[in-house]
Amino acid sequence: MSGQADISLIVAFGTDMGNAEDAAMTFAESIAEIGIESEAVELNQIELGQLQDASHFVVVVSTFGEGEFPDSATLFWEAISADTDRLEHLHFAVLALGDSSYEFFCNAGKLLDERLEALGAQRMVDRVDVDGFYEEPAKAWTADIIKVMSAQQGATAPQPAAVPAPERGEPRERNVPVRARLAVNRWLNSTASDKEVRHYEIDLAGTGIAYQAGDSLAVHATNDPALVEALLAAFGVGADYAVTGHEQPLGVLLTEQFEIRTPSRALLNLAAGRTTDAEVSAALQSGDTHGGTENSWLYGKDVLDIVTLADLNVDEVLDTLRPLQFRDYSIASSPLEHPAAVHLTVASVRYDLDGRAHGGVASTFLADRCEDVLVHLRPNTHFRLPAGDVPIIMIGPGTGIAPFRAFLQERRATESTGPAWLFFGDRRRDTDFLYGEELQEFTDSGVLTRLDLAFSRDQEAKVYVQQRMQENAEEFYRWLTDGAYVYVCGDADRMAKDVDAALHDIVARCGDLDAAGAHAFVNDLIKSHRYVRDVY
Repeated sequence: MSGQADISLIVAFGTDMGNAEDAAMTFAESIAEIGIESEAVELNQIELGQLQDASHFVVVVSTFGEGEFPDSATLFWEAISADTDRLEHLHFAVLALGDSSYEFFCNAGKLLDERLEALGAQRMVDRVDVDGFYEEPAKAWTADIIKVMSAQQGATAPQPAAVPAPERGEPRERNVPVRARLAVNRWLNSTASDKEVRHYEIDLAGTGIAYQAGDSLAVHATNDPALVEALLAAFGVGADYAVTGHEQPLGVLLTEQFEIRTPSRALLNLAAGRTTDAEVSAALQSGDTHGGTENSWLYGKDVLDIVTLADLNVDEVLDTLRPLQFRDYSIASSPLEHPAAVHLTVASVRYDLDGRAHGGVASTFLADRCEDVLVHLRPNTHFRLPAGDVPIIMIGPGTGIAPFRAFLQERRATESTGPAWLFFGDRRRDTDFLYGEELQEFTDSGVLTRLDLAFSRDQEAKVYVQQRMQENAEEFYRWLTDGAYVYVCGDADRMAKDVDAALHDIVARCGDLDAAGAHAFVNDLIKSHRYVRDVY
């Protein structure tokens, strides 16, 4: 945070998977070229008093869950949405990142943009809402702000004479994929389980990828050929059908370029306006395929399900489809033990709906059709281990175990002395104890100090990891007061919320705090990065 005589700039981000951070860092690098220096910082690290001292505030923020702010921005939003001083002096701009297939598209960015305006701040450029791939929209947004700030800078102070450009590293190419060989593909749980979880090992030889424990890997999958063929049949055209405005034929576009697993909101609206069934039309407009419950009419439907509901032609449907996006998976290995490979823990998504087999894009691609795969690294700088002597608590049921296997490998390789406590859960111990033998080895060797298990279907009353936390509340709180870091990985919709509620309850009961005190305690953990989540 520094700058020209009359310009004091704060560049901030609220990020979930690193995209907002990357866009904010790129903006800070670009604005430095006109002599305005600033460092991109996490929104949670900004105090409201700093906004009173700044002249300009540029924010990139993603949206998490049901329209919520990501963990790295929740404290800032809590502060600025409460009673606070006016900001008439402040010039601001917001870039909102999101996914339009979710109901609350870019909601965090919209809320922050509206709140800054309500406090009297002056918008430099209109908010930009980005759907999916963010690099090009972020570049255009950055250019627009630089034009505005250049003009303001020129009006308030002379242009600096030959400002030396700060030394910069190589440009970050975050989302450029490289091809890698899938070396291992094996069942991880028992084939007698009612789920299919697989362990993958991807050979990094020749890729240039160097990862850290806590990072994720993006898999660029292709769509299921059977679904592509079914869509072509529904449209009544062949794979070589020429699409206006595209060089590639339809078969290639549906296989490699377009999202055909999750219907876009634009497609839902198109079909709603064309169907002659009033109930179907209402259902199409009522919600989204992500946010609905498993009992909702839309839940789990793919593009083929929607196309068959109304009289739609191929060209108008293509106009509604979103680009096929990569899928992220937490890395389940440490480079200290596996420098030449990345391990992944992936549940294969398969289900029948209306008499037809459906499947996840990347999970079934990896399981059924993959020999080599396009991947790129997704660094997660906030999901990192502390010093080796610091206690850690890891909560990772199901495939959420992945990064904690990496953490335990890392601690074994570095001969760390800090206590480590893992809460793991799944359905049944006999069939779903993922990496069970390895976890026992970690326990026997002392790398893992405590292992608490919750297999929900092994007894009449279901038991989950948050209940194991509550059963060990006093010890859990003692670890917190000893400086433990708490990590959560896995399902965002249910588990993460239940774990968060359990954490607040434990802090309140064992710390003899009221709700406000417990909330402040947990907020302090978040701000100091001692409570971090990798949830999806």
